[in-house]
Amino acid sequence: MHEAVYALKEYNGRLIAGGYFVTVGGVSANHIAAWEGSFWSPLGAGTNKEVNALTVYNGRLIAGGDFDTAGAVSASKIAAWSE
Repeated sequence: MHEAVYALKEYNGRLIAGGYFVTVGGVSANHIAAWEGSFWSPLGAGTNKEVNALTVYNGRLIAGGDFDTAGAVSASKIAAWSE
């Protein structure tokens, strides 16, 4: 199985990783996850395919990639998170 991290970005004091993975540190995380300082956690339900880029814009985390959904929301290649 091919697993890779393609993007890293700091967001709200956490390191966010995006890529082609479904687990990180033994935790299920569909293509996007947050490093909480001592453990990984999924970022919501993640995306259905890989995340290739991450940035922060106007206080929101923006992910770009080859996905069609982010969580249960239709998201054609781009999605935003706010926490």
